[in-house]
Amino acid sequence: MTVEKTWRARTSTGQLCQHVTICDAEVGEVVEVTGSVHSVTLHPSGGVESFEADVSDETGMVHLVWLGRRRLTGIVPSRRISARGRVALRDGRKVIFNPEYELTIPGSE
Repeated sequence: MTVEKTWRARTSTGQLCQHVTICDAEVGEVVEVTGSVHSVTLHPSGGVESFEADVSDETGMVHLVWLGRRRLTGIVPSRRISARGRVALRDGRKVIFNPEYELTIPGSE
């Protein structure tokens, strides 16, 4: 199977990132993924607090983690989001730490 990847954007640090489906996001790559927020969690205790969101598309799920954040306005279940950053692996799951993100305006797709 051939995977089509498109150079679409640059991160705020100037890195090119590929827009890919979540299942095609490989560990170590800087990518942009788009999906729906499945759940959000706040981890306020024990070390660094974080705001976390599970995002899924039709191919898989990725865990987004914003370290040092208690809340991010607009990131709620069912909301569409595009996130950019480097894919890592934590506890066997794909994760992007401190991703740049854009929320999709309802009706704009």
